[in-house]
Amino acid sequence: MRVKNAVLALALALPFGAGTASVAKEEITIVGTGDGIPILESLGEAFNQNNPNVIVRVPPSIGSGGGIKSVGDDSFALGRVARGIKDKEKHYNLTYRPFAKVPVVFFVHPSAGVRNLSAKQIADIYSGRITNWREVGGNNTRIRVVRREDGDSSLGVLRKTFPGFKDVVITSDAREALTTAENYDAVERKAGAIGFGPYPGAVQARVDILTIDGTSPTDPGYPSSTVIALIYKEKSNNGNVGRFISFATSSAAHDAITSANGIPY
Repeated sequence: MRVKNAVLALALALPFGAGTASVAKEEITIVGTGDGIPILESLGEAFNQNNPNVIVRVPPSIGSGGGIKSVGDDSFALGRVARGIKDKEKHYNLTYRPFAKVPVVFFVHPSAGVRNLSAKQIADIYSGRITNWREVGGNNTRIRVVRREDGDSSLGVLRKTFPGFKDVVITSDAREALTTAENYDAVERKAGAIGFGPYPGAVQARVDILTIDGTSPTDPGYPSSTVIALIYKEKSNNGNVGRFISFATSSAAHDAITSANGIPY
């Protein structure tokens, strides 16, 4: 009887569930750019279906540069970037693996009353030559330009690929947004606002996405897109991290990418 009581006392003293087998879930955290976050979240969910003991986390943006530094100094095993690795960053010896393209779109507060603009009209708005939406067929509402900082990946893509944008001197009246999330929020909150940024995030925001000269972001002829890539050190390309990299860069990931409004690379 004393033995039975001792066993019972021990059982009651153990934490609930201590006598059952449990498997700790591994977390894969992917740090870096704000571009393409919905795509990586979709990839994480798809990967988790076949790897239930792995959770993929995509924290808020620290920028492509922040991701490169964090992976380079071994704070994290995996990063995300919306640009290539610069010469000054090559000493980190990172591998660059593109997996998706993301259209860079222009979007407006619904009060603007427009859904399509020409590339020239966009250039004239951002240079400050057009200042009211009625000048381009919209409502009688003042245009409020929102831009990104110099060095932003979306701005860099527009400078290189969007017709007429290379030489645009952006109006000094423009509000500068320092993160992708702030960018969408600024246009959502301000009547008459116009901004630009990655298509997947714009789809989730309360804004109207513009077609350009009648071409929508998902059309083959749309002019501007950003390449999103994973970055890592080869020593990390193993285990569940390696399996996620292989999945994200394979044809098996295409449905997850397109469902999140990206284009498989």
